[in-house]
Amino acid sequence: MASQPGPVMEFLGRVAYELHLMRPLFPTYLHLLVSAIFPIYTAAHASLTRPPCAAPEKGERKRVRDDVGDDDEELDSRTIETLTPSDALLFPLLAGATLALLYFILKWLQDPAWLNWCLGLYFSQIGLFFATRFLKDAFSLLRSFSLPTSYSGAGQIWKVDQKARCFISNSGQISQSPLPGWLRHLPLPSPISRRIWTLRKGLYLKAQLDFRLHRILGVKTSVDLLGVVSLSLASALVYVHTFIAKPWYLTNFLGFSFCYGSLQFITPTTAWTGTLILGALFFYDIYFVFFTPMMVTVATKLDVPIKLLFPRPDGCVYPVGAPEGSQAMEEYLQCLAKNRTMAMLGLGDIVVPGMLLAFALRFDLYLFYLRQSNSTGNVEQEVSGDKKQTSPTYLGARGKWGERFWTGRRLWGKELQARSFPKPYFYATAVGYIIGMLATVTVMQVAQHAQPALLYLVPGVLLSLWGTALFRGDLKLLFDYSESPEMEQTSKEEKAKEPKQNKSEDKSVCDAEPGHDKDGVGVDVEQKPEVHVQKTGETRKGDKDQLCLIHFAITLPIEPSGSDVKTIADGTTQALSHESCPTDKMDTIPENVEGRIRDRENEGEPPGKRARKQ
Repeated sequence: MASQPGPVMEFLGRVAYELHLMRPLFPTYLHLLVSAIFPIYTAAHASLTRPPCAAPEKGERKRVRDDVGDDDEELDSRTIETLTPSDALLFPLLAGATLALLYFILKWLQDPAWLNWCLGLYFSQIGLFFATRFLKDAFSLLRSFSLPTSYSGAGQIWKVDQKARCFISNSGQISQSPLPGWLRHLPLPSPISRRIWTLRKGLYLKAQLDFRLHRILGVKTSVDLLGVVSLSLASALVYVHTFIAKPWYLTNFLGFSFCYGSLQFITPTTAWTGTLILGALFFYDIYFVFFTPMMVTVATKLDVPIKLLFPRPDGCVYPVGAPEGSQAMEEYLQCLAKNRTMAMLGLGDIVVPGMLLAFALRFDLYLFYLRQSNSTGNVEQEVSGDKKQTSPTYLGARGKWGERFWTGRRLWGKELQARSFPKPYFYATAVGYIIGMLATVTVMQVAQHAQPALLYLVPGVLLSLWGTALFRGDLKLLFDYSESPEMEQTSKEEKAKEPKQNKSEDKSVCDAEPGHDKDGVGVDVEQKPEVHVQKTGETRKGDKDQLCLIHFAITLPIEPSGSDVKTIADGTTQALSHESCPTDKMDTIPENVEGRIRDRENEGEPPGKRARKQ
């Protein structure tokens, strides 16, 4: 007689049985996991900004970057919502009140069609903004991979000269091909090459939009072709989802856009505040899923982009070749209506933990520049006999994915290396999030009941974040790190006091009474009528603004004339001429080409101007 299996074998047998039942659902759950990580990863990297311990870019470096059309690192004028510890109490209360209100409205209406229509109109307005931003960043990523501004080849760095329509290496070699990397060796007909260069110019060109409606509305921003295309496509998608049909993939696209935009506009400010918010929503999610029917009812009855949908396998076989209306097709449709179900994941299960993952990535960037400032080269600098604390210059942290792909890591300059900073806290919290999501799916499959995802996600994320800080000895740094704009404003005010102190003597002269110096000795003061003329001009300008009712203008950038010499960020100096690149040989410079270019530039110049150049 066979002996009874022990508890360990019973447990392993149960695990094998559940895995066998879950096997058909593996594609669905993999789809769910990737869809949850995707918006967090992309939004966290898009939310990177200059940390407080890094100095802003200097004017020359920023001017060069603007000239090549790099808009990934533009100064962000958006207002980021900083959360406080009091929000840890308000979030569950407001979310619970909203959930209860929607639940009772659904019970009262019986038919959720009108509520879905009203909420659809509301979410369409927010969705248009977030979808436009999501699409524009996606198109910018594709532009960076297909038409990068630099790449590596033959052991050199090649940088684009859009005006001359060529790539120039750091040794002065020239390539006329618009394609990067090894693709530049492909033979392209001249018409196709010219069209690609024209396309590149149009994709990187930025215009200035200026719109004013008297004193009511004023908009002044930069626009480009990608922004116009993104707005048009987002408008079409939102219109289809709001008024025509709501397929699950379109609902998921709008859900991705909401998560992508929300994670860039919200920050927990400090790690402790984020911990309090996640802890409060941890209990909120448990209560409304396990002890009330509100969460499940609202999530299943409302057809608005507040969730992600994932089709489960239905077991229905599509009748290939069966005509519409046939018995086989009707049986297939009836099978779909009976068996087709959707797995759901609320956007809150992405945004709430993702907020802390994005915070962890910005903390990694802060540590990267903080350790640079603590190195021997940047700690102190002698200024007029005094020791002054200096900060490393911020080189950017977003964008240039295509440049990193097409450039060998050994040839990366400072800007590309700065974008590949170490990310231990982000990866640790991401692993904690994935473990929590796997636990949610497993328990849901075994219990055959909806699960509060935050019950498993919050411990996984918080333990990963604080555990990594404890292991690396950064607990104090993590606790003290803050993203409050007040701290940065205070540091700016402290830096602004230094030049004021250096100009105290000039200020005392300026504060002296008219006709006397700072010692009270009488001096002659000449009255300058230009002050009156300047005020008159300002008055006329103000009168003109008052008379202007509607002003709308789109201004294209003015290309500088003459030969320009630009200093690239890594220190390479390249001469960018208005003449086209030589066409004699690919990747080589013909002999005396520089002399011929100078001769052509000097033709027609007055002798005096030519002599001054020499």
